[in-house]
Amino acid sequence: MTEAADRAATIAELRRRLARLGGLARATPQLSPAGEAPPPATPPGAPEQPEFRAERVADGTAWVRRVSIDLGPFLERAGAPAPAGAGQLLHLAYAPGDPSWGEGLPSARDSDGAVAVLDIETLGLRGSGVLAFLVGIGVPHGSRLHVDQLLLRDPGDEAAMLTAVLARLSTPWLLVTYNGRTFDLPVLRSRCIVNRLGIAPLEGRMHCDLLAPVRRLFRDRLGACTLRHAEVLLLGMEREGDAPGYEAPARYRAWLSGRAPDALEPVVLHNQLDLCATMVLAARLAAHVEGRLVEPVHPADRYHLGAHLERRGVEDTAEVHYRAALAAAAGPWDAHAGHRLARRLRRGRDPGGAAEAMAIWSELWRRQPHDLRAARSLAVSLERAGALGEAIAICERCLRLCAEIGEWRLSRLRGAPRGGW
Repeated sequence: MTEAADRAATIAELRRRLARLGGLARATPQLSPAGEAPPPATPPGAPEQPEFRAERVADGTAWVRRVSIDLGPFLERAGAPAPAGAGQLLHLAYAPGDPSWGEGLPSARDSDGAVAVLDIETLGLRGSGVLAFLVGIGVPHGSRLHVDQLLLRDPGDEAAMLTAVLARLSTPWLLVTYNGRTFDLPVLRSRCIVNRLGIAPLEGRMHCDLLAPVRRLFRDRLGACTLRHAEVLLLGMEREGDAPGYEAPARYRAWLSGRAPDALEPVVLHNQLDLCATMVLAARLAAHVEGRLVEPVHPADRYHLGAHLERRGVEDTAEVHYRAALAAAAGPWDAHAGHRLARRLRRGRDPGGAAEAMAIWSELWRRQPHDLRAARSLAVSLERAGALGEAIAICERCLRLCAEIGEWRLSRLRGAPRGGW
């Protein structure tokens, strides 16, 4: 009898460990005589964290902290008039020709609750350590951000926390993240699969990952396009009291081991500030695209903004920014903008466009004698205009220049034609 009891206890312990790792289906709760499931027991010795309250869900108990944050001071400092609406976010994330654009969009695009911002804190960046222990979800209402933070109080409660997360993501139809496309969403998706939860709220939704437009518009200004760089250089935000992201795993483990709540509170604050910074950054990007540029204006900003608007079909405004970048004469962005502008003018219907394009290429070649792209385009335009003597003179000069440059450098020049210069 004792042997059977020991074996049953061993099996129960193994099943408990497998369940905590997500390897077993969630056990059916034992019903009381009245037919109701008993309230989940708090794990013995589970750590406490101020302001996190228990929320009963289908899979147990989730621990939630609710705060409401006024984004007004952050927006004012960043030079953004208001939080970005859903329509503005869509223009940041999708081009009009994108297959996802306009499919199944609600009519009330900018209504409260249409947008949610997501950020997670995990135990690692790769492998089995990618376990989300804190998930922040913010929903903007006017200039305020209503934030729910869900904390994994015990690793065995992961299914309950994820169930609460999925419930909060089921209503908003547009999700805003920073690098969430390749990190936050895949982490949540994989953990839901491990815990045998449906991932429908994470799939098939419109998603504005701000990392892509930040790289597209500000990579020359920022260098490393991290959220921290964007906060400092685009928003003028300086953090106080939060912990750096790399400290989060160690602080959480220390908190689980019995450390005081002070060990985890800076991580909770860090998560809140990430959510605020993401929403303020979205507003700053929307204002930038609409013409209220980040001050002081970096020489590359107008060129990248023009290219962004041209890809989205706003061609007249793109041309304005190309002209401004060309007039600023700050290389190499003036040359990039000049080439794009000249090609647009040559393809346009304006009879004077071809002549203006030749003038631009001539000026670019004057500024930079090694700009073979400008020389080649100028020679082609002169040939089409019937000025064969001038075109041949440019070609002969370029051939002499090519002989001086050397083959290995020629192959690395921007815009090299397939057949060589």
